[in-house]
Amino acid sequence: MADLSLKYWGKAKPSKNGSIGWHLLPYHCLDVAACGVAYLRRASSLRRLLCARLAMNAEQLEGWVAFWLVLHDLGKFATTFQGQRNDILLKLQGRESRHGYSIRHDTLGLVYWSSVLEGEAIGEGWFGPNSVSLMRAIDHWVRAVTGHHGQPPSESVENPWPHFVNPDDHRAIRQFVDHMRELFLADMDWEAPCFVDVDAFEDASRELSWWIAGVAVLADWVGSNQDYFPYRDDEVSLAEYWTRAQELAADACEAIGVLPVEARQRATFIELFPTLTQPSPLQAWASEVSLHDGPQIHLLEDVTGAGKTEAAMMLTHRLMSAGAADGFFIGLPTMATANAMYGRLSHFYVRLFEGLASLVLANGQRELVEAFAASVLSPGPAEHDQAQGDETASARCTAWLADHNKRALLAPAGAGTIDQALMAVLQGKHQSLRLLGLFRKVLIIDEVHACDAYMQGVLEVLLRAHASAGGSAILLSATLPERMKRALLAAFAAGCRHDPPELPVEADYPLITSWRADQPRQVATRCVETRADVSRTVKIRYISDQDEVVAGIRRALAAGRCVCWVRNTVADAMAAHALFADELDAEHLMLFHARFTLRDRLDMEARVLDHFGAHSTAEQRRGRLVIATQVAEQSLDADWDWMISDLAPIDRLIQRAGRLQRHRRDAWGNRLADSAEPDGRDQPCLWVLGPAWTEEPGSTWFKDAFPKSVKVYRHHGQLWWTARFMQEGQLRMPADARRLIEGVFAEDVEMPAGLQFTANEAIGAESSEASHAHRNTIKLDVGYVWRGEHWWSDAQTPTRLGEPSANVVLCRWEGDRVVPWSVHEQLRHAWSYSTVRVPERLVAEAVPPEDPQRLQVWEAARLTLPDQGKWSVLLVLERVGGDWVGSAMGREGDEKLVVRQWVYDGRFGLLARPFGRE
Repeated sequence: MADLSLKYWGKAKPSKNGSIGWHLLPYHCLDVAACGVAYLRRASSLRRLLCARLAMNAEQLEGWVAFWLVLHDLGKFATTFQGQRNDILLKLQGRESRHGYSIRHDTLGLVYWSSVLEGEAIGEGWFGPNSVSLMRAIDHWVRAVTGHHGQPPSESVENPWPHFVNPDDHRAIRQFVDHMRELFLADMDWEAPCFVDVDAFEDASRELSWWIAGVAVLADWVGSNQDYFPYRDDEVSLAEYWTRAQELAADACEAIGVLPVEARQRATFIELFPTLTQPSPLQAWASEVSLHDGPQIHLLEDVTGAGKTEAAMMLTHRLMSAGAADGFFIGLPTMATANAMYGRLSHFYVRLFEGLASLVLANGQRELVEAFAASVLSPGPAEHDQAQGDETASARCTAWLADHNKRALLAPAGAGTIDQALMAVLQGKHQSLRLLGLFRKVLIIDEVHACDAYMQGVLEVLLRAHASAGGSAILLSATLPERMKRALLAAFAAGCRHDPPELPVEADYPLITSWRADQPRQVATRCVETRADVSRTVKIRYISDQDEVVAGIRRALAAGRCVCWVRNTVADAMAAHALFADELDAEHLMLFHARFTLRDRLDMEARVLDHFGAHSTAEQRRGRLVIATQVAEQSLDADWDWMISDLAPIDRLIQRAGRLQRHRRDAWGNRLADSAEPDGRDQPCLWVLGPAWTEEPGSTWFKDAFPKSVKVYRHHGQLWWTARFMQEGQLRMPADARRLIEGVFAEDVEMPAGLQFTANEAIGAESSEASHAHRNTIKLDVGYVWRGEHWWSDAQTPTRLGEPSANVVLCRWEGDRVVPWSVHEQLRHAWSYSTVRVPERLVAEAVPPEDPQRLQVWEAARLTLPDQGKWSVLLVLERVGGDWVGSAMGREGDEKLVVRQWVYDGRFGLLARPFGRE
């Protein structure tokens, strides 16, 4: 009997010159299964976990996983799917379809299994004597593999027959499934413990379904890459093709750059960091502390500049060299800090692994980011078949990988924004791939105190998921409130199936807090000394007159000092910049905020580090002023002679003070060779610009002074307590750290009566945000299943609450062409570098050109965006006088769309026109 399954296509290219190119569906399914098996063979830690949780041996696991992966595209046997390419259908089956393709093939595969194959499997005993009882567990496997589009398939469709309309569809599926049972399940021992204890098998399948779904997505992407799996339309036996597919998959998995890599054997701190001749007490602890080979979490609190990152990397190296971790991911609070971390990794990364030196480049930071990303999971050539209603695997891969941060999550080592890690547990597309990318890595979160209530709620779910899969975590902070520390430890312990540990009351600082799964009732704490060169007293001057700030800056610049003024909003930063625009040239006045394109952000970061970084000279620093927002306060290794900050919560002020005379220099600003030599400049003094101080503030105390900052820091009671501590006139670090943090953020802090209402509003908002985090995150205990909730696209997944924002992609007219604002030889990189994040109240939708010819060009450009313009706004700029000007629609308070004009300038960023309208 002829194999009907070989009459169905699985992958196709557009017809060209009368030729037809397709890949037969059974072959593609075997390609994907082969990739999944090849990945598990190399990802030994994941294989061991699956074997242990499922009570299978390696041979059983391979056959079981291969069988389910090979069924991932069952829905493509539907006539409605096949009819998208009637030319191929006619060639293969001698028929055409007039039935529309309205339900995606992932959902069709699930509904066909549940409506047809499940009953046949039970009736025929496919899975041995316990076939009926095993179905609850098997449902999780079916959902995981059919959900290879990055989210659980919809279960709203009940009847498959309007889609599998031809009798041959069912016959082909049965022939294919029977072949696959013979290929993968023929030797399965259905009396093995894993298939006998059906309750345990169901529990394990439900829990592991999140990671199995990630393997399915990854295997589908790699198995769809024509560079490794060329199209074949000739008929061979499926057993013969399986042998060939395994060979191709082994080569593909070797090349994709996401497999674990052998770690370097134990090295000393000096060997890892040869430029640091003497480890700090924190770094010495990281080099010597006894480590467990199971899940563990360490919270490192020390002052800014004390070397927490190096301590974390030392711990990571020790865990990896002991075989307790397979890599690491560093999550940072902002894109600026993530980019800076890439630069630091370039000098360190090679010392962690016994290979992969090719990933480390000695050239500029922008090229490093690009080259690092390009080494991970190349998408391969795209099909570009407009006839197919589905987004193809190659297209999904290309779009997803256009963002460098996402690739870093899959690499054996990477750094990116914390958002990329949080998206592993948010109900957004491809969360399972992110979760797989983090598997058994050390998850390092820097500046963890910067998480708001919503981000903390999501982080707690991430820690639980990460711990449940055997991962470890290291959390870094200069300052961490006790209640936050307690919640994060409890979440990690829950992932290890333990009750929340009891946290000792510790007033010491710096402090290390550790918990490990093999000692669940014990929380180890250790107080360490901080480095002598970062232990200091900073004078505080609290003022409420902006004119006094401006006069002080002018005096400092005239004296040859470099100055940084940190503002709370972009609008306030622009206003401050305008105060000096007529006095300083562009070389001596810098504006540093988040509303620049990625390329210009990278340029600005490099410029800031050149002029104010660790190796800057007196000449590079002299007489320069930086007006910045919060992007300057975290993980940026820069320092200024003098600093002013708008009033912000105490943890932010401590962070900002860490950029004040961060590196020891002589009186002129040159770096001192001997770190023990005292700084030659005046005692560091932080000016804090805030509302006029009063012991009895009114309800509008902060709003009257900073109307634009009201929603940035909404707990005005905490701001008042911060201002109160500023009246002490000094900040002693580390001596004052714990007292100040708990004095502002502790739950029992008494607020002044005039600010109690706004404090209650802020607390209520935090509670609401925590509830949002619970609603928006995956439910690990339920498994990979669609429960009727909305799953976001990557661009829409809410890693942070607050006002909605949009990815605005800038381009410009060059004659009759639209080109990306940033130039790059690869178009997708050019679009990424041309992107800026903007609140939707300012830019929400594009304004298409009115000219028909230009409209056609504009629409064609949108289709070349990584998301084809679905979730981003393409803002076209055109020369008007000396400015680049464009129009876009923003949302007003009643959601009404209003057209606004915008100007982009590499010195100032994206500005509303007329200026100041924001």
